[in-house]
Parts: sequence; C-alpha cells; structure tokens
Amino acid sequence: MRPLILTVWLLGASITGAALYGIAYEVERMEAELAALELEILEERSALHGLGAEWAYLGRPARIEELARTYLPDLQRLSANQLGTVDRIPFEPLPDALDALRPEDLATSASVVR
Repeated sequence: MRPLILTVWLLGASITGAALYGIAYEVERMEAELAALELEILEERSALHGLGAEWAYLGRPARIEELARTYLPDLQRLSANQLGTVDRIPFEPLPDALDALRPEDLATSASVVR
C-alpha cells in the first residue's frame, strides 16, 4: 500500500512540476509580448505627437490664407447682406409624421402642454 501511495504522490508532484514549468514559460512569453506592445505604443504616441505638430504647422491661418489667395483668386469675402435669418427658411412638415398623428393624439398632447 505504501509504494502505491508513494507512486501517486510522485506522479502528482511530477505533473504539478511540469504544469508550473509550462505556466512559467507562458508567463515569460506573455511578458515579452507585453514589452513589445508597450514599445509599439510609445512609438505610435511619438508618431502622433509629430503628426499633431505637423497639423498645427500646416493649419496656420496665415498659411491657409496664402493658399486661398494662390489657388482661389476669385474667392471673395462673405458680406453681412448675404446672410439670411431663420424665418426665411422654408420648413415643410414631414408627410409620414403627419399621417401617423391622429386627432386624439393632438388633443392629448395639447392638454399636456397647458
């Protein structure tokens, strides 16, 4: 009986040791992958920082104005009399929305508003 128990314990210890070795190897692999991803993130952040600086440089108002003068010579500034008011916009009701409304609904909503 003792040799059987000893064999079971040794087998269990061997399996546990092999499992721990496999887990340790997997953890090391994952740590290496994490380090590589963190490095890639730092590189991408650096690239984004550079692109942000370039965007700010290219989007300067003076540069945009110079490009507009060069490539859009006939473009004129907007004057105040070219603007309109909201009441000049022709609003048309949506036909589907009006079809869905029933007189009872309108009476109910009117009483709620009061």
